[in-house]
Amino acid sequence: MATPQKRKAQKSGRKNTRRTADKRHKYKIQGNAIIKQNWDKKQTLIQNYKRLGLMTSLNGKAGGIEKLYPDPKPEDCMDQEEDGQEERELTEEDIAKLETTLKPGEGLIQRDDEGNVIRVIVGRQKTHDEILEEEPEPVEAKTDVVRQLEEQARNAHKNVKYQSTYQQHWIAQLMDKHGDDYKAMFWDTELNQNQMTANQLKKKCAQFLKQNPDFQPAKAK
Repeated sequence: MATPQKRKAQKSGRKNTRRTADKRHKYKIQGNAIIKQNWDKKQTLIQNYKRLGLMTSLNGKAGGIEKLYPDPKPEDCMDQEEDGQEERELTEEDIAKLETTLKPGEGLIQRDDEGNVIRVIVGRQKTHDEILEEEPEPVEAKTDVVRQLEEQARNAHKNVKYQSTYQQHWIAQLMDKHGDDYKAMFWDTELNQNQMTANQLKKKCAQFLKQNPDFQPAKAK
């Protein structure tokens, strides 16, 4: 059975307390000093990242987007691109680049002024070596913060990787047997037991020669 004091406490509600904004926990920006200096506490995380020229996620957009201004019409964008670009003949390098840019099954039809078909460019699938050797095109930084971050990353200390004694002995055997024939190294099932590709073996040999500049393969002697 409840006592009179407990019964009174059950009937009366909790005491009203004042919660001021000054007592709230003020968050601190952790991490990069450049982002910390340019952070605006009055803006949200997405607004700050957009202003600084950064991305909140590498997986793309997966929700609502704050729109301050309407997007331009697609027709206006196409007209601006057409006005800024001059017509020119496609070179063999342009055609080869378009073939790798297009997906397998996709194609482009090139026509003359009268509408006659000149060339049909069909997309093809990239080979494994092309994917490994492909270098991404440099993108110009859009904001000063991104330029500072790129400069910081460029001047950062890089850890140099050295090959172990076992790896050097293994690569020396491959180069003594095949020289600089990386395809033959790839098909050598006795020495290439890990089934490394020709491009991977080429990088391993280049790293080995950096560590051992005086090395001469037995096949080249």
